Amino acid sequence: MAIGFETTAPSTALTVLRAAAEGISNFSIFCNHVTIIPAIKAILDSPDLRLDGFIGPGHVSTVIGCRPYEFICQHFTKPLVVAGFEPLDILQAIAMLLAQLTQGRCAVENQYTRVVSWDGNAKALHIINQVMELRPYFEWRGLGFISHSALKLREAFAAYDAERLFALPGVRVADPKACQCGEVLKGVLKPWQCKVFGTACTPETPIGTCMVSSEGACAAYYNYGRFTRQRVPEALRTS
Repeated sequence: MAIGFETTAPSTALTVLRAAAEGISNFSIFCNHVTIIPAIKAILDSPDLRLDGFIGPGHVSTVIGCRPYEFICQHFTKPLVVAGFEPLDILQAIAMLLAQLTQGRCAVENQYTRVVSWDGNAKALHIINQVMELRPYFEWRGLGFISHSALKLREAFAAYDAERLFALPGVRVADPKACQCGEVLKGVLKPWQCKVFGTACTPETPIGTCMVSSEGACAAYYNYGRFTRQRVPEALRTS
């Protein structure tokens, strides 16, 4: 099962190349790798978008670099800062975003310079392109169908493609109607405003992608933000 953004795609591609080099015949992958830029564009194209800027994903950016994000500033006038994962990384990225918004600027900035380069990892990108190609369309949970947003194995590596070898059925799994993850992704709702947040939907029983991933907005708000929200009314009463 090959999953993940461009972060994990190079390791899958290298594994396929290694299997081909060694002539392994009892190995195949079910490729579900996705690409970040089409997903961001789908969010930006939403008519009810309520986001002021983006913190660029550090792990994806180690592979693709910063350059692919330039369209966000050029065509949508939203600032983006690529950030690392330490608490100080996140705080500095937020400060850089706020500085841009306060100064009326819009640019792609790189806070994670110790790991991310402007043009990305050329070797990793080459390996991905050698083994994989874009799918015509792909269905995302919370966002629906997005064209050219996912990867599949090239014809040259069909011998390792589980979709071809086993004729896997195209089963659609609809998003639960109560889940409002799409609205959370677009900034229309805060996680706690979702109808099932913290009740039917928790990290132990996740319903939507924002709670399924430990890095998702709903999971973060559930683990940390809900305690802050509980303390705010108490602080107001004592002041």
